[in-house]
Amino acid sequence: MRWFYQVMSGQIRMRLAYPWGFWIGLGLEVFVVASINWYLWSAVLESRGGQAFPGYTLRILVLYSLITSLLRKVQVNTDQFGGIGDDIYSGSLNKYLVYPVSYFGFRYAMHLGGSLVSLVQSSLALLLFWVLFALQDMPLPGASSLIQFLVLVLLGITIRFIMNATLQTMAFWFEQVWSLLILFSFLIMLLGGQLIPLDLYPAWAREVLFYTPFPILAAWPAEALLGKMSWLTFFQVCGVACVWLVVFNVIARFSFARGVRNYSGIGA
Repeated sequence: MRWFYQVMSGQIRMRLAYPWGFWIGLGLEVFVVASINWYLWSAVLESRGGQAFPGYTLRILVLYSLITSLLRKVQVNTDQFGGIGDDIYSGSLNKYLVYPVSYFGFRYAMHLGGSLVSLVQSSLALLLFWVLFALQDMPLPGASSLIQFLVLVLLGITIRFIMNATLQTMAFWFEQVWSLLILFSFLIMLLGGQLIPLDLYPAWAREVLFYTPFPILAAWPAEALLGKMSWLTFFQVCGVACVWLVVFNVIARFSFARGVRNYSGIGA
């Protein structure tokens, strides 16, 4: 696995070589997301006569929205609308097919390197926002919450990569796959609790969504960081995530193997 570490570390060094673009984009995203959600949730709570939701004050709701927004930034990285699909369309896949390593493994090492850099930088921005804005309503997470959060984030990075990879292998048969990726992003917003905490969903909806792969990408890591997840729930969530990881890994590899059979590499 030495090659995996070399590819990942190379991607980390490349991302660290040009940090200012990321920090400018991150700063703008924090400001925009926090501002929009502050006014949005203020209006919602005002319509309820100023009554907060159980366990969620206005500041915690804004903090939750920022956490899930930064999670998307960490998971998506630069490969949501590129990566595998671009390799297929441009013919660049040819050079990877002759590498003596797994194509998905090589792409995942690149993705993981970029995601780890984004995770560290986003965590620093989140910590600053938490201390300046939300500390009075929500104390900083303890060791247990941080462990749960980091494990779920790594699972989320891996699952989102393999789910995106599954969709992008459709490029072997379709002229464009970006619409599928956009639809997938909307599903995460709606079903993964990216916009609204799952605690505010009806009980039946939360029970159903528990067994889907979407909450692991947004709601569950955010709840863990906010100290709202028990260890029993944590292990159950990890079990569900691992099942979906195996399922999508099998589908992605099968789809890729079928596509490569008739792949011409035109444009390489």
